[in-house]
Amino acid sequence: MFTQAYSPEQSAFGKLENGRDVLILYVKEFSEEVKAVNQAALSGYAYNWFATEHKDAYVLEVTWENEVHIAVRFNSQHFGLIDQLLQPKDVILTTTPISELMSNAQKNDYNFLEFNDVLTFSGLSFAVPSSEYLS
Repeated sequence: MFTQAYSPEQSAFGKLENGRDVLILYVKEFSEEVKAVNQAALSGYAYNWFATEHKDAYVLEVTWENEVHIAVRFNSQHFGLIDQLLQPKDVILTTTPISELMSNAQKNDYNFLEFNDVLTFSGLSFAVPSSEYLS
């Protein structure tokens, strides 16, 4: 199995309006997949974790009902993010830089972030991979 995986360029932690913890990941390469999932109004997805061949990174692969899929690669510098996912968390995947979202919030005097193109996941958690990801 070969899957193209991309690492988050930026990440942030926060709380949703309902008080639940959220992890926000910015991965610019997924703009087409985000649009495809949102345009089709898909909500059913499955996710799996894989280790790279050398076990130096983990990959989160998410697949939707229409076979659209994304793969997020967590290299060693991202292991702190995986630590956050040991307990189920809500995750927002955005294709807009978090720094830009923060700048817009400050400019408009908002105490929240305004998202456009995102995918959201509820209760996502890390699981020790049972099979390998081939890079």
